Amino acid sequence: MGKVMSAMSRRATKPLREFNLETRVMKEITKERRPAAPWHESTAKLIQQSVQAQPEEMTRQLEERDDHLLDRLKKVYVQSVDPEPQTQPQIPENLDRPLPTDRTVLPDLDFGFYEPKSVPYGKITLRDAVDAISKHQQDPELWTPKKISYEFKLDTGLTDPKTTRVTSEMLQNLSLSAPDTLRELTSSKSEERNNVNKKS
Repeated sequence: MGKVMSAMSRRATKPLREFNLETRVMKEITKERRPAAPWHESTAKLIQQSVQAQPEEMTRQLEERDDHLLDRLKKVYVQSVDPEPQTQPQIPENLDRPLPTDRTVLPDLDFGFYEPKSVPYGKITLRDAVDAISKHQQDPELWTPKKISYEFKLDTGLTDPKTTRVTSEMLQNLSLSAPDTLRELTSSKSEERNNVNKKS
């Protein structure tokens, strides 16, 4: 209720407060010397003491208007130049450009990158390399390095006995060297995966 009453009283007294407002404002602005804000008692005492300690000539100079200094102040002219705003180059709009029509979601890639469709002779993709290593691990006598190079069209120099660069040891997966707790953890996870695969 109090807020309503105060709002109503403000609204009622607004015409009285704003009566002849412009002329009152102009009268205050055109005054040459407006009254300064009152000083604190301690500040006023300090200023009075400093004024009394100064000689009379100094106080007279401070009170009098110095036309010479005012003329010099009028001659001071500050010129500032704003830096030119940096504008980004506008790309021309091509309204005839067709919008993309393929909105299919990209599939998750097995190895994290696109595999090439055509592989040059003597090269091998990551998928084929994993396949070759797994075949060699399953049957090392059948899948020898020579047969792998023939099947996957690799360089024959890789399997030449004189310049053998790929040995059967290189076709083995790396074994995990870890503490027993980590081995137990990885083995339990692999068993869980196998059980899930068997159920599905």
